[in-house]
Amino acid sequence: MPVMNYRKGTEKEKSWIIEETSFNEKYTGKCESVFTQGNGYLGLRNSLEEQYLNTVRGMFITGTFNKASKDEVTELPNVSDIVNMEIELNGERFSMNENNIKEYSRTLNLYTGETCRNVLWKGKNGDIVHLSFHRFVSYENVHVIGAYVEIKPVNCEMKVKVVSGIDAQVTNHGAQHLTEFSKRAFEEKFLQMGMVTTESAVSIAVSTVHKVFQSGKYTEDAASKIIDDRRKIHAEIQLVIPQGETARVEKISTVHSSRDLEYVASGKEPEGENVCRDGLDNLKEAEEKGYETLLEESKKVWEKIWKKQDIQIDSKEDDAQIAVRFALYHLQIMVRREDNRVGIGAKALSGEGYKGHSFWDTETFIFPYFQMAEPETARTLLEFRYKGLYGARKKAIENGYKGAMYPWEAAWVSDGEVTPYVTGVNVHTGEPMICLTGVIEQHITSDIIFALWQYYAATDDQDFMDRYGYEMTIETARFWNSRLEWIEENNRYEIRDVIGPDEYKEHVDNNAYTNYMAHENMRLAAQVIACIRDEKKDIYGKMQKLMQEEGTSLEQLEEELKDKMKKLYLPQPDEKTGIIPQFDGYFDLKEIDLSVYKNASVVGTVFHDYSGEDVQGMQAGKQADIVELLYQMEDITTPDNKAKNYVYYEARTLHDSSLSKAIHSITACDLGMEKEAYDMFMSAALTDLGQEMKSSDAGIHSANMGGVWQDVVMGFGGIRIRDGHLRIAPNCPKQWEKFTYPLYWKGNELHITVCKDGVEVINEGEDFEAEIMGQTVTVSKGKNEFRA
Repeated sequence: MPVMNYRKGTEKEKSWIIEETSFNEKYTGKCESVFTQGNGYLGLRNSLEEQYLNTVRGMFITGTFNKASKDEVTELPNVSDIVNMEIELNGERFSMNENNIKEYSRTLNLYTGETCRNVLWKGKNGDIVHLSFHRFVSYENVHVIGAYVEIKPVNCEMKVKVVSGIDAQVTNHGAQHLTEFSKRAFEEKFLQMGMVTTESAVSIAVSTVHKVFQSGKYTEDAASKIIDDRRKIHAEIQLVIPQGETARVEKISTVHSSRDLEYVASGKEPEGENVCRDGLDNLKEAEEKGYETLLEESKKVWEKIWKKQDIQIDSKEDDAQIAVRFALYHLQIMVRREDNRVGIGAKALSGEGYKGHSFWDTETFIFPYFQMAEPETARTLLEFRYKGLYGARKKAIENGYKGAMYPWEAAWVSDGEVTPYVTGVNVHTGEPMICLTGVIEQHITSDIIFALWQYYAATDDQDFMDRYGYEMTIETARFWNSRLEWIEENNRYEIRDVIGPDEYKEHVDNNAYTNYMAHENMRLAAQVIACIRDEKKDIYGKMQKLMQEEGTSLEQLEEELKDKMKKLYLPQPDEKTGIIPQFDGYFDLKEIDLSVYKNASVVGTVFHDYSGEDVQGMQAGKQADIVELLYQMEDITTPDNKAKNYVYYEARTLHDSSLSKAIHSITACDLGMEKEAYDMFMSAALTDLGQEMKSSDAGIHSANMGGVWQDVVMGFGGIRIRDGHLRIAPNCPKQWEKFTYPLYWKGNELHITVCKDGVEVINEGEDFEAEIMGQTVTVSKGKNEFRA
C-alpha cells in the first residue's frame, strides 16, 4: 500500500486532497512537513497529537529570531507545543505503534487548509474505538489554531482521559530559545504561558482552551483539573462515553508576539503583559465562535485565494494537478504579505531546517511567482531586501569591500550575515568544518537586483524604484566595482575565489554565472546613474551625498563601472564545442559515469564513494549552474549552443539540490525536449510528495514550490520578460489537453489558457503589446485567441 496518494472519491477530492494511507513511526517527519498548516504569520508542523519517537513538534512565528548563545547564529525559535493531546481509553494509552490499527487515513485538504485523521483502534482488551482528529490554522484570524478530537466507542462503554495544554519544553534540536515569565489559568479553563526569547527579547503569548461536547451538546459535566509542571500547563479531562455515542474535545488556541504588525504603529515593542492580555482576549472571542465558525471564516479566505491563484490542468493524470496545487498551497502559507521586516525561509515555516534563514532561493525561485501573480507581495519581499541594505553594507565593510554585499543567509535585517561560519567538527581531527557559502558564495547580491528589475519590468512600479530600487542597484554595483580583480597577465578584470550555484565546487575562479550576473548588475547601475542624473535629480542628489561621504562621486562610479564592464571577463563558448566553461579549468576536471548517483532515490550518494575533495576535482555538479544562467540570460549565446550546453551539463549534474530539476525542466521546454521537460517537472513536483520517506523531515523545500510554478508558467506556459515586454511561447505537454493560469502584467489581470494549437488570453485590463507565439500582437481588453 502506498504511504502517500491522492484520495479516491469525487473529481474535486482527487485534485485537492492529499492522503497518508498507512502509519509508520519511523517516518513521521514526512507528513509533519508536507501537511504543515499556516498563514504566513504562523507555521504549524502537522505532528500528531500523541507522542512518537521521531516526532518533531514545530510551531514558528515569522520574524521572531533569536540567538541561543553568543557563539551561535540567529535562528527562528520553535515556540511551544499546543498540538499535544495524550489520550487514555479504558486505562490504555492511545498509540498507533503496536499493530492495533484496523483502519487509518490522514488527509490535508489543500482547498481549505484543514487536516483530518481517522483511526479505527483496537485496544489490548478488545475494545474498539473510532477517533477523528481535525485541525486548521486560521487564514482569517492569523493568531488562531483550531483542533478537536471526536471519540466514538464501537463495542463498549469507554472511560476516557485527555491531557492537553501548552508544552514549552520544546527546543530547536536542543537549543533553548525561550524563558517563561508567566503561566496562568483563567476562569479554570483558559490556559496561558508567556515567554520571552533569551537574547532578542521578543515576548510571546500562547493561550488555549478546551470545550467538551457529548452527543453533540456542550457539557460542563466532564471532570477536569489544571496540571502545572515545569514549562508546562495542561488540562486533564475525564469523561465516560456510552457505546455508540460520540464525545468531542475541542481545543482553540491563540499565538501572539511583541513583533506582531498590530504593534508596529506604536513605534516600540509592547510589554509581555500586554501581549498576554491581547492573546487572552483573542482566545475568548475565538472560543465563543467555536471550531466550525472559525473554520468557515478561514475557508472563505482560502476560497478567495484559490479563485485568484488556482492553476487548472485538464489532464487524465491526477499527479500534476494536485502537485501544482500543493506548491501553490505552500507558497500561500510561507509569506507574511503585509510585513516587509521578514523574508521567506528555505524551509518556510515548516521546520527548523536552515534556521529559518532567507537565501537566494527567495529571489531566484520563489519571487517570480509573487511578481507575476501577487505583485503587492513581491514588493513587500523587495522592501525586506531594501531594509537589508544595512546588513549588506555591514558585510561589505567586514569583507573589505564597498557598497552593499548581501548576506548569503539573512534573518533580521539588522543582523547582516547569519550563515554559520562553523558547521561542525571533524570528529577524527578535532578541526572545525568551515562553511564557506557565507563568505565566497556572492552571486546572491546580483540575484536580488536581477529579481528587482524583473519586477519593475512586470509592474512599472516607479514609486518602488524611486524609493528603493535605484539605491539598491547602485549600492550593489559599488560592491562589484570593488570586488573585481585586475589580472595583469590576462589584461582583464576577473572574479576569483567564489562558489557559484554549484556548491560542490569551492574556491573557483570566474564562475560564469557569477561573472555574467555581476556584469548585469553593473550595467543596470550605470544605466540608473545616467537616468537619475537627467530625470530624478532629488534621488541623484541623495546618492551623490552618500558617495561624497565616502570620498567618491556618482560620476566617478559611473566612469569606473563603464570601464570595468568592458574589461570584465565573461566566459565564452568554446570555439569547437560551443560549451561555456562553468569556471576556469572546468574542462580539465576528471569525468566519471554519474548515472548510478543520478538515479539514486536519495541525494548525496556520490559521497558514499568519494570524498568532498574528490568531487571537487570531478565534472560532477550539485545543481543547475550554467543551465541556470542560460535560463535567466538566454541571449548570451545561440540557441544551438544553448542546446549543446544543456545536454553537456545535464549529464554532469547530480540534481542533489531540490532547486535543480525545475530549472532543467524549463530549459528543456525552451529547447523542445518535451519528454525530458515533463520528466524533470514531475520529478521536481514530487520532491516532497513522492515516496522517498525521509525527503522532508527538516521541512518542505520552499524554493522548489516556486520552481514547480515556474515550470508550469515559465516552462510549459512559455512566459518570459524580454526587453521590458511580455513574451508567451507555450509548450503544452502531450499529457495535458490544456491548462489555465492567472497572471498580472503591468497592472492588467490576465487569465491565460494554453492548449495544443494555441493560446487564449483573457485581459481584464487595458490593451498592451506582447510577443505571442513569435508574433508581436496587441492584447485587447477581453478575450484574445492566438493560433499556431
